[in-house]
Amino acid sequence: MVEPPPEKLTPELVFREYAPRIYNIARRMLGNDADAEDVTQDVLLQVVRKLDTFRGDAQIATWLHRVTVNAALAHRQKRANRQKHENPESDDDLLGSGGSITPGKKWNVGPEETVLAAEQAGIIEKAIEQLPEPFRDVYVLADVEELPNTEIAEMLGLSLAAVKSRLHRARLRMRDLLAPHFEGKVTS
Repeated sequence: MVEPPPEKLTPELVFREYAPRIYNIARRMLGNDADAEDVTQDVLLQVVRKLDTFRGDAQIATWLHRVTVNAALAHRQKRANRQKHENPESDDDLLGSGGSITPGKKWNVGPEETVLAAEQAGIIEKAIEQLPEPFRDVYVLADVEELPNTEIAEMLGLSLAAVKSRLHRARLRMRDLLAPHFEGKVTS
């Protein structure tokens, strides 16, 4: 999509064009649909309130991405604090559990290919959900959203070396988690 100039941005356009992407980022970072829906709603409300302040210094997609990541991290922190108060002896349940995200409809492929792709996507989503949060955040931003490491470091308040280290460790864990599901199993 070619981005409209800032003066042409409307709340309707933002909802229509960017809400699915906002939801997908939040879903991958938070690990469940309900939290992702809450964050998506919060982000869209923030954007509507502040849309007139968007000057176009960055692309709207970059701005929305940053707002979404910040909102997801804040939501996760609130959830962790709430769980600590409710159940102070257990920190093991901080990762949410949720279903897999289904991929969009593909064109010109047979039904067996669509089923296999959906199954594969489900396996990958479940593996992402199993990553510890610090690794998951970096992995989603780097390998799913394809952001540069420098931007990830800035978003998450990490050094570039920390981002690279976490990304490397996340990829190793993903390899181990996915190996049993695919041919040519990788051994550590």
